[in-house]
Amino acid sequence: MNVLITGGLGFVGAALANRLCREHRVTVLTRSEKGRSRLREPDRVRVKVGQVEKITPADCAGMDLVVHCASTVDNYNILTDPYLDVRTNCDGTIALLEACKEHKPKLLFLSTFFVYGNPSKLPVDEESPCAPLGLYPATRLCAEHFCKIYSRLHAFHLNICRLTNVYGPGEVFDNRKKGAFNHLIWKAKRGEPIDLYRGGDFFRDYLYIDDAVEALATVAERAPAGELYVVGSGEPVMFKDLMDCLHRLTGRKSAIGSIEPPQFHQVVGIRNFSANVAKIKALGWAPKVGYEEGITRTLASHGS
Repeated sequence: MNVLITGGLGFVGAALANRLCREHRVTVLTRSEKGRSRLREPDRVRVKVGQVEKITPADCAGMDLVVHCASTVDNYNILTDPYLDVRTNCDGTIALLEACKEHKPKLLFLSTFFVYGNPSKLPVDEESPCAPLGLYPATRLCAEHFCKIYSRLHAFHLNICRLTNVYGPGEVFDNRKKGAFNHLIWKAKRGEPIDLYRGGDFFRDYLYIDDAVEALATVAERAPAGELYVVGSGEPVMFKDLMDCLHRLTGRKSAIGSIEPPQFHQVVGIRNFSANVAKIKALGWAPKVGYEEGITRTLASHGS
């Protein structure tokens, strides 16, 4: 099978490329090659540098599967360059759909749990209402709708996966805007002071990268056309409990401060989140790595 992964040198995209290149011919589209070190078998993955907004039908010709991972990754662009979210998440998705409509490859679109906003009922499932709180998730939800419209209009196979908080080796460690949990692990291993919003008195769903990749591969291989899936561990964990686990595993005890979230975070941030993953489990997938084992593996990837 010929596979194209947009954003294919990003955290999730590269991990998926590593998984799929064992069995398939994989091409990744990337804005730059700086994430090439994430590829474990670089000779087995074709890297094409380019912007998804400028993708052409020739890029999609001969592809059996296109996995659209390319997107912005956080809420903060609205403060500096709001049009970046629109260009990447909306314009980029339209460009990809235009490029796909002739050859009609199977399309797997990666979305985010942020589209739900602060849910009134937990755990969230595929039928839960969406109410994005920031520009980033709003553009991701728009992109979902673009995909659905094009899929109906041009009759191609589409699946959508809304991922929860994905963490693990391969993510940026020293930037809290790109993987807050990985950043926390990095600081805890160094014994640095850590300030937690509300003392960590909130819960989230954290999914280890290997489990996320297997979920995506399962959807690509087995899911019926038109189906959407929430992809998470299904086991919410209190943030302060994660800190206790980190202290135990690192043997260091960072000074923990409790602070109120800044006004921006209070407007766009999600407090509590948990996911019902029964639908994707029905495809035969299940997460295998609990958060303690996931943290252990992530710490090991940091080196000494």
